[in-house]
Formats: sequence, C-alpha cells, structure tokens
Amino acid sequence: MAAYRYLTDRMTSLPLTTDRRETEWQKILAITKNNKFPIHLITRLKINTQHRPHTDKTDNKNVKWATFTYHSHKVRKITNLFKQTDIKRAFRSTNTIQQQTRPKNRETTPDHNKSGIYKLLCKTCNKVYIGQTSRNLSIRFREHIRYINNNDPQSAYAQHTLQNIHEYTLTDTMSQLKPISNNAKLIPYEQLFIQTFHQNGSLINEQSDTDPNPLFQLTFDTHLTPNTTQ
Repeated sequence: MAAYRYLTDRMTSLPLTTDRRETEWQKILAITKNNKFPIHLITRLKINTQHRPHTDKTDNKNVKWATFTYHSHKVRKITNLFKQTDIKRAFRSTNTIQQQTRPKNRETTPDHNKSGIYKLLCKTCNKVYIGQTSRNLSIRFREHIRYINNNDPQSAYAQHTLQNIHEYTLTDTMSQLKPISNNAKLIPYEQLFIQTFHQNGSLINEQSDTDPNPLFQLTFDTHLTPNTTQ
C-alpha cells in the first residue's frame, strides 16, 4: 500500500498537464491490475490525496529541530519538555548500519615495537632462543645481528648461529611471547619460558645448559605467587 500511496502522491503533487496526469493514473491502474490489487482502494486513495490540504514547504524552512540519541525510554522524559515550544524533536538510533560495519579498533603497534619476552627461531634447526628486553624487540634483534656480524658471541643466539653457521633473518624469526611493561617481571618470566622450552626440547643447546638460578625462584615467587600468609 505504501508504494501505491507514493505513486498517487507523486502524480498529484508534480506540476503535470492534464494529459500527463491521466497517463500517470493509467500506469498506476495497470500496475494495480497486474498485481491483482483492489482497484477501489487505489481510487479511494487518489481521491483522498487530491483533497489533502496543500502545505507550503517554504514554511518548514524556519522550523527548528532538536535531535536526540535514543538510549532508552527515559529520553522521552527530557524531550517532552519541548512539546510546548516551537522546536521539533527527532530521534536517532545508537545501533546504526555504519556502526555495525565500522572496523573494530585494533592495536596497530607491531610486536617488533613492543617490549617483553621474545623468542628467536633458528630457521635451520627450528630451535628457539628465549630473551627479554625493556626496549623495542627490533632494537634487541639488531643487537643480536650485530654480534653475529662482528663474530662476537655475546648472546646464546649469536653463539649458536656462529658455531653452527645457521641462517638468521628478521622475517619469521622473532616473535613476542608475552608483552611486559613492568621491568621487574622480565627476568622471572624469561626464566619461566626458558625452562618451558627446555623441557619441550625446543631450546637451543647454547641456552639449555643454563642451570636454574636460585635468585630466579625467589623473584618469581615474589612477583607471581599470591601471598597466602594473610
């Protein structure tokens, strides 16, 4: 019915000649007949549309509107205050198509620009080195590469690469295991991951020889174990 109401209103509101208006009416009747819609309803709709009082659209230009976001029925209590004024009310939804299709905000900081616990994968033997840094991971990785280029085995990763002449690249080599902003937790978590990968047999030999540090257990218990004495 809404479509027929639009067509009849369009026919009566447009500045058409008598012949053009009659042509439009015949088209509406043909559409009505093809869709098996009652003709008398369309005829009544045409009569009601023709006798509808004409409103001057220029008068609406000075109308003031106030738009409210409809969160709940409580918004009505506020908007009812405008009933006795010349301000018209309009509502908008909080659940729009634009909001539904908008991409979700995601953290855009790459892992290589974060601090925390990281691993370096040896592309030749598929074993890993575990490290920690309070700076960007990419800065720490460049230090490992500098050790290798200078033939300086300061880190276990550099020692492993130099002794075994294994491949080293940044792509698919470094990955973050856990982001940590509290520097006091870096060493405990590093030792935790070292022991985990060592037990799985995936840690490089140059790092797996490191015995558990007694200071690590004390620090780990202090930072990660809940206080049960209270």
